[in-house]
Amino acid sequence: MNDDDFIICADGGYLHAKAEGIIPDVLIGDFDSMDFKGATGLSHPENNGCEIIQLAAEKDDTDTMVCLKYGIDRKFENFFILGGLGGRLDHTIANLQTISYAIDLGKNVWIIDGKNRVTLRNPGMLTIEKLSEYKLSLFSYGECCAGVCIQGVKYPLKDCLLTHSFPLGVSNEFIESKAEISHSSGKLCIVLSKD
Repeated sequence: MNDDDFIICADGGYLHAKAEGIIPDVLIGDFDSMDFKGATGLSHPENNGCEIIQLAAEKDDTDTMVCLKYGIDRKFENFFILGGLGGRLDHTIANLQTISYAIDLGKNVWIIDGKNRVTLRNPGMLTIEKLSEYKLSLFSYGECCAGVCIQGVKYPLKDCLLTHSFPLGVSNEFIESKAEISHSSGKLCIVLSKD
């Protein structure tokens, strides 16, 4: 964490932040995952200087999507979603779709947990620094990604076509200090995972 990070907690994410001694700038959610009604003193987020935005329980956007849109409205460019993987598969897929929404607006978003990091990218180039013990996987997030190139890894690709129905790009290994990735069309899903 950096001193100038702006921390937005989605619903029950506040409890995880609090357990780590992190005070968010804003807490957004329908609060179906937590209840701080009746909380007093430092147990209540407002008493820690945290703004609270309560959402209706029935809505089209997930709490995570609302948090992302809030950050986009504040002109932030880079987002790190913590705790958005694992748990319920439907929420994980919804979070991937949330990333897709953000990258179409030119934002950079990574979802990170203790063993995984995932992002999506529109056509272009990206450098990924080697992380010890992590495998690097590339998937098409859509029907196909064309012109996929990757170097600095054990299994390089040059002008490859990745499709949504064959996981050709899974579990690559770094052989250099960084991997250079590019593609010419489609939406590319980039995953770093360790055992």
